[in-house]
Amino acid sequence: MTTSVAREPKPSRLASALSGSLSGALVSACVQPLDVIRTRMQADSAQRLAVTTSGTIRKIVGENGIKALWQGTQPTVVRLGVGAGLHFFFLETLKPIFQTNKDGQSSLGIWGAAMTGGLSRAMAAVVSCPITVVKTRMEYIGSQGAPSTVPVYKNTLHALKTIARQEGFRGLYKGLGPTILSNTPFSALYYMFYTRLQSRLQQTDMPQIAVNLSSSTIAAIGATLLTQPADVVRTRMQLNLVSSSPASAQHAKNTFAIMKSIIHSQGFPGLLVGSAPRMIKRTLQTALVWTIYEEISPKLSAGLAAVTLALQRKQA
Repeated sequence: MTTSVAREPKPSRLASALSGSLSGALVSACVQPLDVIRTRMQADSAQRLAVTTSGTIRKIVGENGIKALWQGTQPTVVRLGVGAGLHFFFLETLKPIFQTNKDGQSSLGIWGAAMTGGLSRAMAAVVSCPITVVKTRMEYIGSQGAPSTVPVYKNTLHALKTIARQEGFRGLYKGLGPTILSNTPFSALYYMFYTRLQSRLQQTDMPQIAVNLSSSTIAAIGATLLTQPADVVRTRMQLNLVSSSPASAQHAKNTFAIMKSIIHSQGFPGLLVGSAPRMIKRTLQTALVWTIYEEISPKLSAGLAAVTLALQRKQA
């Protein structure tokens, strides 16, 4: 079964990149507290501390005040702005490769949608991994009990320079494996769910913005829950917490070894730590980013086309 592409004219890749960056940057600051809570929960869990969502919120606010919920906002805005822009750029670049033409209409099959979403996110994740490392560490800075392996950074640029100097190039790509393992399946599942839901809902009388928002929300919930274990591993690796216990010190050398270590010491629930704030954050962020993107991308594409045409006429 194939899924029809949205009714709007195909946006240019530049318009897609700009629309993705704008929508990502706008949304990222709003949902940052949920990211801080999730990072803190996963970091505390790695140090064998009892964690709950409400308890973590009280701890963060009690230690450093309400502003602590927005720690790491600067790299988050940069990461999501750049990452979303690249994701949508790669998405529009790869889409024609997996599209099929039937009755004069381009469409994506279920696996074509999964491949397009997954590959585009994987490429964006590789490029933006250094910012992801900085974001994760800055979200944990100042926490009581934070290990000495998490230094204090002045800003995003200072963090990038410090990590490169102290840990080398590999330090900027620490946790790349689980980053790809959480982001690639997430986007593959998300885009597969999203395109199918969007196609179904477009056959109803729902307004287009409601179709986009509903499709995004449902798709994000399912994709988030299925990729939570890899996100837990990513956080531990990027905070240098993979060897926080003697049992894991010798064996936690790669993504799957860390997963086995977590299951051994904390059971399967250990792989789902932080799932509540991450699910809320991912759902809100993804739904809003895609809804804003779908609204502004056609308009921005038309505007860029008009500017290009005007410049061509002026040169003629």
